[in-house]
Amino acid sequence: MNNKIKFGAQTTFKSVVPGDITSNNNSFLPSFAVTRDYGWENALYAQHEVTLWNKVNLNYGLRLSSFSVAGPGEQFTFPSSTVTDTFGLALGHLGKTYINPEPRFSLSYNFAKNMSFKAAYSRNTQDIHLLSNTTVTLPTDRWIMSTNNIRPEIADQGSVGYFYNFLNNMFEMSIEGYYKWMQNQIDYVNGAQLVANETVENQLVYGNGRAYGGEFFLKKRTGKLTGWVSYTLSRTELKFTEINNDSWYPAKYDQTHNVSVVVIWDITPRINISATWVYNTGNAVTYASGKYTVGGITTPYYPDRNSSRFPPYHRLDIGATFILKKHRLWEHDLNLSIYNVYNRMNPYQIQFVTQNGQSVTQQIALFGIVPSITYDFKFTYVKKQKNN
Repeated sequence: MNNKIKFGAQTTFKSVVPGDITSNNNSFLPSFAVTRDYGWENALYAQHEVTLWNKVNLNYGLRLSSFSVAGPGEQFTFPSSTVTDTFGLALGHLGKTYINPEPRFSLSYNFAKNMSFKAAYSRNTQDIHLLSNTTVTLPTDRWIMSTNNIRPEIADQGSVGYFYNFLNNMFEMSIEGYYKWMQNQIDYVNGAQLVANETVENQLVYGNGRAYGGEFFLKKRTGKLTGWVSYTLSRTELKFTEINNDSWYPAKYDQTHNVSVVVIWDITPRINISATWVYNTGNAVTYASGKYTVGGITTPYYPDRNSSRFPPYHRLDIGATFILKKHRLWEHDLNLSIYNVYNRMNPYQIQFVTQNGQSVTQQIALFGIVPSITYDFKFTYVKKQKNN
């Protein structure tokens, strides 16, 4: 029986700038900076690894985390959408503190020389939160810390998997399934004020989330031709009482299908070429499905949250590496690569514009095909030993 015990402590002081707008004199939007947030995170952890009967590997532990809102700054009270109280925190003073236990457990059973079964459970907390707007595709994402109103997000995840090596370990294969339950999720209310909002907390709603799916992985490990194929089928969903009539809806980064294919060919010991193809379902987004006019004012109509999708994302990258010289103390090589070989215009932003009185979509892509050349030089320092 082999035993290994690990323990320790961690402390981190964090600072986040939620928003900073700089504009010129001709802009309708003035320069504005949202107040910086501060927080103090601490953790104690311990874990025990043990091997039983040379076939079972057991790892279990506990992490006790705490997060404290720190000054300087202002905190708000929101029993409703209206600020009812404001209080300040001076530099060096702490406000609301959250303490969360994070247990974890994993088990691996090697029931044959080249086969194993694994199961795991873990709880994780997150004290910095990402707010994403799903009605437009502009980069309006915003990071905020936990406050006296916003609680840390909690995620419990369980997973099981089967792993198999075959043909003298030339290939390895794995099939895994997982389920994650998430608490204290946050999202914007419908019609939220997003830009330069100092009191964004009164624009938020709180609910639950879930993520589940299966992963398949096949890899060729040896030989001149190596590579792997991976495929993930998954869903990530959210549920809020105030959104979509309390029904589950896709999260912004929900991807039903995710495929990756990688091939590496060692032509000679000094020359290799590679190719990588990736594909994934487009992000969920909320587009206006119509518009109406009341009192001379035209207003867009939005359907259920995240009921539309970006087009699928996919691209092919290729590359070749030439090792020019390999010495005991140094080596240098040259890499030639092409990003997005078939020039796929994957959309970064989709916006609606009016042409001839009609609303049409306009797609903006950041990168098409991009060739590159990289020269790499590496050296190793070896200290000579003195003879006694």
